[in-house]
Amino acid sequence: MYNYPLSLVMTFIALVCVVSSYFVKKKSTYLLFQWFCCIFLIAGYFFTEQFFAMVGLGIGLVRSSVFLIYERKDKVASVWWAVGLSTATVASYFIVNLWILGDAQPLDILCVIALASFAFIFRIRNLKLVRFLMLPPTVCSILFNLLTHAALFATLTYVFELGANIVSIFKYHVFGNKKETQSVSEGEATYEND
Repeated sequence: MYNYPLSLVMTFIALVCVVSSYFVKKKSTYLLFQWFCCIFLIAGYFFTEQFFAMVGLGIGLVRSSVFLIYERKDKVASVWWAVGLSTATVASYFIVNLWILGDAQPLDILCVIALASFAFIFRIRNLKLVRFLMLPPTVCSILFNLLTHAALFATLTYVFELGANIVSIFKYHVFGNKKETQSVSEGEATYEND
């Protein structure tokens, strides 16, 4: 079933999903885009027959699903979900890379830290805080890909995600705050004059 062009298409759609996730105003929509990103990345790896990479993405899909369900119920997920999903991420890394493939490297710690931290970040309900907290693991992922000479497309994907996140922070939390502050001040002036 190897189909490299179809894998690239799936990966590109995943990239569009993850970039789009930073430009939404609701945490549930953010998680939904992250969920779709995992689906398309799994499909991309399937079409290049990289089945072990699909294990980590499967955990990512479960992570997005669990926190999306809690978010839609307007509840905070238990910290045990974050601990469990992070543990599953670390365990899957050791099982696949150390035991099965036997190709674990010291630099892999950057990737493992980034992936394990997502469960704790996705648990947070404040989208502004999520945007800021996603910066360090994304930078770790870029460094990991650069230092391990990963495929250029994988590195560029994280670079685009980081860029989208930075732009969204400026849009919603730097420039957006000035507009909100200005309109609140104008509203207060109008109220006081009445």
